Amino acid sequence: MHETSGVLQPAVMAYLEGKPLSVEDIATLKAYCRHWIMTPVWAGPTIDELRAGVDGLTSREAIERWMDLAIEEGVDPL
Repeated sequence: MHETSGVLQPAVMAYLEGKPLSVEDIATLKAYCRHWIMTPVWAGPTIDELRAGVDGLTSREAIERWMDLAIEEGVDPL
């Protein structure tokens, strides 16, 4: 919400619109997800798995799987 670099919104929009993700987009989404999931407010049976898996977000497919798991947990990063 308070991101000011201008790189997060285009990466998120490309992801949500199903457009190809650049290496930079993937790195941006990975950093965002890491920051988001490490917030201490999250708790639940798969939160540790989400936290452990965030470093493996190296492709659109990995991001999609991670997002699906987050949504199953009841938290939606986007």
